[in-house]
Amino acid sequence: MRRRLLKTVTAAVLATAVVVPGAARPAQATDPATIIAVAQFALQAYSYFNSSEDGGMTIEEATSRIIVEIGNTRNTIIAHLDGLATAEARACAEHHLLEFADIEEFSLSLKQRWAQDVTSCVTLINSLWSAVSTVSAKNQLGIALGTVGPIALVARAQARFSTTELKNLLIAAFERIEQRFTPYCTAVPNVPEEYWQSNPDPSWVYAWYSCAPSREPGNPWEETSVGASGVYELGLWHWGAPVNYANWPTLVEQSKERSAASVARAALSQLRG
Repeated sequence: MRRRLLKTVTAAVLATAVVVPGAARPAQATDPATIIAVAQFALQAYSYFNSSEDGGMTIEEATSRIIVEIGNTRNTIIAHLDGLATAEARACAEHHLLEFADIEEFSLSLKQRWAQDVTSCVTLINSLWSAVSTVSAKNQLGIALGTVGPIALVARAQARFSTTELKNLLIAAFERIEQRFTPYCTAVPNVPEEYWQSNPDPSWVYAWYSCAPSREPGNPWEETSVGASGVYELGLWHWGAPVNYANWPTLVEQSKERSAASVARAALSQLRG
């Protein structure tokens, strides 16, 4: 049985085939509502922080707008935080998410202590990345970082602390997240291998096309649908390999949208600015 797999690194994907007889189940997405909500929050929150640094608004105005964004997504975010890898990370993320609404009432000394605490929360979540061993756990951490990161930056600005090093840490963390959730794509034609012996020329066959992040090395059989995107469609194949399937870029994009890569991309679009 011929088996070839290709990891995608750009939207212009050339996928190889895994030829197996019988049926396969298309992959399903994992909690897309949470990912969409947090990605949108990260995009808005980091943009408000940038505006406060560039003079487009005051830090107080940025804080007020982020508080509104938190109010719009709080329940969704907290529901996600319940799945974080450790109780300590879960507690610190939820604590600062809930208390941020009162930051304007803090004295300067309290703002400074609070800013240090939320910075520690960010570094804790970031440090757990190497400690967890599943795709699901890394996905949870990536999404959580999109939530707590902008809160920490604004808190440090409110406390009159430097934000440069934290911003650099977040950029590096989100670049790592985006890279980790680069989709790995496969194609499985719905014909037996013997089919190619009697059809040596390119022919149109139905196949399952799918993209998802690769499994963690220590958990190759982990059951997860994080970032999974798949479809059963007609494509042009030749000797067990797809030669004309135009929808790879769509599947790659759908995979990224269904994982922490979406949150990382939203954050980086602002942090790199």
